[in-house]
Amino acid sequence: MNGRDNRTIGGPPLTGFAITLVLVGLAWAILTLYEFIALDLYPVREEPALFTPYFLARSVFAIIVSIALIGTLYRFAVPYSSLKTSQLDSTAKRIAVWTMILGFGFAALLLASPAILMEITQEDTLIEWASALLLIVGSGCFVAETLRRIQSGPGRDWIAKFELAIAVGMALVLFLIAMEEISWAQRLFEFDTPEEIEQMNWQGEFNFHNLQTDLSETVYYTGVGFFLLVLPLVRETVFRGPEWFDRLLAFAPSRSVAAISAPVAMVYYGHWNLIPIQVTTFCALLAMLIYARAAKKRHDRREFSLFLFLAAGIVFTQGTFLTYGGRMLEVGNASEFTELFITIGLCWYGIDRFKSQCGLVDEPPL
Repeated sequence: MNGRDNRTIGGPPLTGFAITLVLVGLAWAILTLYEFIALDLYPVREEPALFTPYFLARSVFAIIVSIALIGTLYRFAVPYSSLKTSQLDSTAKRIAVWTMILGFGFAALLLASPAILMEITQEDTLIEWASALLLIVGSGCFVAETLRRIQSGPGRDWIAKFELAIAVGMALVLFLIAMEEISWAQRLFEFDTPEEIEQMNWQGEFNFHNLQTDLSETVYYTGVGFFLLVLPLVRETVFRGPEWFDRLLAFAPSRSVAAISAPVAMVYYGHWNLIPIQVTTFCALLAMLIYARAAKKRHDRREFSLFLFLAAGIVFTQGTFLTYGGRMLEVGNASEFTELFITIGLCWYGIDRFKSQCGLVDEPPL
């Protein structure tokens, strides 16, 4: 069969996913409008997780939405999907396991000593600086790709020019996030926040994401969560199209990025009442189960065990934070762990992309 003849770009999985996403967005917008008008619930907020009948019903809605989104991709996955053929390399497997173990450690710390947990999530701690360093490493990988593309010369190929623009954009975005994470090294160089920014900034710091902390965190956690955990499944299940579509699709994170980023979905507490956050978590869990099932079908016991372990880790650790999150001395402590795991995923995305460009790793076939 010719993989490109008479095919809609992306095929049924991408079309169904896009339609479902639009319908879900409309339903969520209606629910949000109702809650804002009738219940006086602000659309983005940080508060202790609630489990009243109404909020449990919202969680059921989030589960249904997640099944619809991920189920569409799995049900219509192409017969020759890389889910049925490719395997993770050993390095990615090891990093995924140790990243999840780190998540277990944070959950254990919540149970053992909330005071220490709060201490390690304050400004200028190892977690904050590690997050910034990881993002800079990821940015550096895209800088290297940019230089490599410039050296080879994009020529008149508009796709190559667009790929170059994406590489430049990713390098800048990761660098900007890193600088925002450490408030542009304000405390390192000891400079004062300009008065205009200090008055608007929720924490009086020299950064921009704290001008609207709740909004920026919700958008960041949801957007990057889908990018790292759901887009890899889209990449592996959609039909292939023209050359330009295939080449742009190659910028989507790979399955190894999804595996290493799994802990992103397991340490929410202060943002748990937000539907987008719950959908991100449930979609991630379903994606891990799909990867486990695919590995089992191709008799890859190690990868099956890995993704089953990751799925169990999401359930166990998120359950621990939801059950005992009230022990935290500050409701936002868990968000620092979320941001750390996001930066680990983004860093590996940059490394994985660079390795594939240099031919150092076998990519899932496109």
